[in-house]
Amino acid sequence: MGETQGISTHVEAITIAESQSLEKRRWMNWRVVMNLLIISLSLALYGYDNALVAPLASLPLFVETYQGPGVGGLPVFTAGSLNLLTCIPLAGAAIGSFAANAIQHKFGRKMTMLAAYGLCSFPGSLLQVFAPGIAAMVVGRFWNYVGISLVTNVAPLYLADIVPAHFRARAVGFTVATASLTGVVATVIVWGTEKIPDKRQYIILLAIQAAAPGSFFLLSLVLSESPMWLLSKGRVDEARIVLASLRTNDIALVETEIFIAQRAQVQQLSGPANIKWWEILRKSQLERTLVSGAGLCLGEASGQILTATYSTVLLVQSGVSDPFRITVILFVINFLGTIVGPFCLDRIGRRPIALGGCVALFLIDTAAGGLACGGLRTRQETDALASLCIVFSFVYAVGFQSMCYVLPTEIPTSRLREATMTWSAFWAYTTAIIMTFAIPQIINAGAGNLGAKAFLIFAGCMAVTTVLTYFYLPETSNRTLAEINEIYLEGVPKRHWKGYRASVIEMVNMQRTVVDIKSVI
Repeated sequence: MGETQGISTHVEAITIAESQSLEKRRWMNWRVVMNLLIISLSLALYGYDNALVAPLASLPLFVETYQGPGVGGLPVFTAGSLNLLTCIPLAGAAIGSFAANAIQHKFGRKMTMLAAYGLCSFPGSLLQVFAPGIAAMVVGRFWNYVGISLVTNVAPLYLADIVPAHFRARAVGFTVATASLTGVVATVIVWGTEKIPDKRQYIILLAIQAAAPGSFFLLSLVLSESPMWLLSKGRVDEARIVLASLRTNDIALVETEIFIAQRAQVQQLSGPANIKWWEILRKSQLERTLVSGAGLCLGEASGQILTATYSTVLLVQSGVSDPFRITVILFVINFLGTIVGPFCLDRIGRRPIALGGCVALFLIDTAAGGLACGGLRTRQETDALASLCIVFSFVYAVGFQSMCYVLPTEIPTSRLREATMTWSAFWAYTTAIIMTFAIPQIINAGAGNLGAKAFLIFAGCMAVTTVLTYFYLPETSNRTLAEINEIYLEGVPKRHWKGYRASVIEMVNMQRTVVDIKSVI
């Protein structure tokens, strides 16, 4: 009788008012932190190169070595040379995106990351260090970007797989913050090396870029495999062992997460066992596919390319004093935004942050473009432009940058996450290729010569993006994949997602009760 009463009391404690919610249970431990840190380093490769390419292309000795004379007496590449250095690598990234889907589906998250570091990024970056001319430099950057694309596809899913749903944005945002921090480091190093009067001015930068993937390869050897990937392969016992190590051996929490993941798979049993990537384009999945990749693609159309990739070039052209120092400030502010953004996404929600960010970026683009149309004749005007770029960098980081890699990990059905991430990354890189090809033609003195007036083009893009966000972006914070799938199937309007209670929650509570009864017995 006493034992039965104890079990009854325990069940009541679990079921009343959901007092034992997943969010309140202790799960964080050193192994989770280790995995988060190592996986998040992967996007540092992208962050470093993205921050490096603009100031590197502005270093006089680098321009002299790989092109010769500048343009109009300034040490800058022609639009054609700049396109070679920026567009061709992105073509490699687009190719790497498709390879990522097949490789991680067959070999898992961990092995894909090891292959990216060891076979692509390290040898490609090493070639850049010893490149005798611009052709070898472009090949090295292309090779490196295949690896960057592989880890960019894997890391967000990997991070989302090892944490509970309520921590998903912060986990994925962690790797975005790492990329942003690496951008700060890169710009600071460039700021220091620009004063060196010989080829070390740029060789140091390239040598650091080559050392990073080699180091990351060694660190990744100790990673845990994704428990969600193991479940997708039917390796339930292995998934349970890995998940237990990531949840401080909390049996109830482990079994609940496995139940939710399996429930998400059960919801899709009507489909074939061996899925094809083009299923993401079926009518039933198309909206989810497009929304998943919208953050990555539309972010490129926000104007961020002017304040990131081409920041130094634009600031030099606009006559801003000490453009390298402003570039450093831009990346520092961007990093701070990537720290704040993921917390806001988990605590406030995806929709409020996205909608507020879209409106703010529209206003900043309009103001910066309007200021440039005035001529930028005085120091006050150029300082105002620099200030708007800094504010833009923070707002973009809190909204688009923090959210763009989260959406492909949570909006698709569980069995289409890898294919959807590939699709999203491919179109993100395709958009980036278009932008990096078009922007020099638009802003450079030897081409369109619009300079900072180009911000007005992006203001129009942001006006359209704001409308699309309102009608199509769902509120997915604190939702499991099973909940998200159920709400999509129910056809709930996006503005009503926040208050909707999915039936899978009741099933989870019943499962949790059973697990805790077993643990007491």
